[in-house]
Amino acid sequence: MTPRQASWAALSGLLLALAFPPFALWPLAWVALIPLLHAALEAPDAKAAANIAAVAGLVFYGTSLHWLLKVFGKTTPAFWCIYCLWLCLAVVLVWQLWHKPPAILPLRWRAWAWVVMSAAVWVGCEFFRCEVWWLNNAWLALGFSQTVNLPILQSASLWGVYGLSGFIAAFNCAGWLAWRGERKPLAVLATVLATLWLWGRYHMTHHALGLGEPIPVALVQDETGNLDKVFHLSLDGAARNARILVWPEESFTVPAGQEDQFRGSLNARLRGTKAVAVLPGAEYPAASGNGTVQNFTWVLAPDGNLLGRYDKHHPIPFVEDGLLAGPTPRAIDSPVGKLGIQICYDLDFEDGTRHLAHDGAQLLVVPDQDPLEWTDWQHQQHSAMAPMRAVESGLWIARAASSGQSQIIDPVGRIRAQMGTGLSGTLLGTVRLARSGTVYSQMGWLLAPLCLGFSVILTGFYLGAALMGWRTSKRAIAAR
Repeated sequence: MTPRQASWAALSGLLLALAFPPFALWPLAWVALIPLLHAALEAPDAKAAANIAAVAGLVFYGTSLHWLLKVFGKTTPAFWCIYCLWLCLAVVLVWQLWHKPPAILPLRWRAWAWVVMSAAVWVGCEFFRCEVWWLNNAWLALGFSQTVNLPILQSASLWGVYGLSGFIAAFNCAGWLAWRGERKPLAVLATVLATLWLWGRYHMTHHALGLGEPIPVALVQDETGNLDKVFHLSLDGAARNARILVWPEESFTVPAGQEDQFRGSLNARLRGTKAVAVLPGAEYPAASGNGTVQNFTWVLAPDGNLLGRYDKHHPIPFVEDGLLAGPTPRAIDSPVGKLGIQICYDLDFEDGTRHLAHDGAQLLVVPDQDPLEWTDWQHQQHSAMAPMRAVESGLWIARAASSGQSQIIDPVGRIRAQMGTGLSGTLLGTVRLARSGTVYSQMGWLLAPLCLGFSVILTGFYLGAALMGWRTSKRAIAAR
């Protein structure tokens, strides 16, 4: 790897970091990969291309996820390197497709085939990194860079965050071809991009954002751990008139064997509110005696009856070791409509909101806990992911965060109300019930698994070819 190639790769990493919050310079995502492609595709072999990609990845993840130092301390660089592995794999496969394309591809379609297959490889590797393997973490999926670009974000209702990632990757590949003088793929994809933008503008204007009357909601934001303060924020002023009350994740700890009594005490103190209460709590091994942590949410009717319980489905790797993962989420019937509950990290993944949309949820309610010590940088990145889920599912989101940013988001991804990082108070606003389900939740979600399957087959193909080449060379050496 030459200094020039390393510089190009580092530039890509920097552009990617700037495309995401807190900078949110989303147009950069559409060109950020071009310097990396320029450097990697000039590499003499796949190993050199991987090393070049590693430079881009370390700059990108090391910059954007520097706040992980607050979570994992000295081990944080190991996480950055692990995330780089999947970027390196994607670039290696893109290099192979360019230099050693499958023989079945007609030469005249080589450029188009390379753009399409490279985009599929990007989606496959990103989907595996974000959702499939044991260290799943959906942060910084390329499509999330566009959550502030509302017209383009609307395409997520068709193909989700991974489809948008793939289109951005394809656009970058076409941009690199245009740099080399082959401009037709870029012209076609630019036309598609303009069409998506126009359709997105139309969709935002004509989308039916909900059913019935506005529903007042009160979202409590507080990280003091003082339950008395949380009750005060829930019942003070206009919050008393809310029809849905949401607390942050793990607002209380339930003593072992005292769930009914504790729930009764919560009801007694909430007397006077007419709200359906979404109350998240926790039960730890020292209290439960069963060796597992339970991170759950009770949904209580205004009369105190338990309407349903949801258990966190996606524990945070290494942070929530011992947490008993909950089953596939189901919508909970309530007097105000069918509520779909997601707890914090659950909303980072596409499967929960998709299952809830299938189950007829009319509103997504999200208790969240992002410790203030993880910095405002982390809070902005996490909050920017929620609009993607609103568009994918076609549902309003009411998100109550412990230290920010609590949000009310409509089905086209507009943030209708928000409370900043580090503040304590009650975010008041209105939501509407929506008809659950989009093209994405019905069939568009299949794109990412299909791309993963393609990537696995392609990896096997090139590994097999490399193995055959190694055996041939060994035989030739032995014959001498």
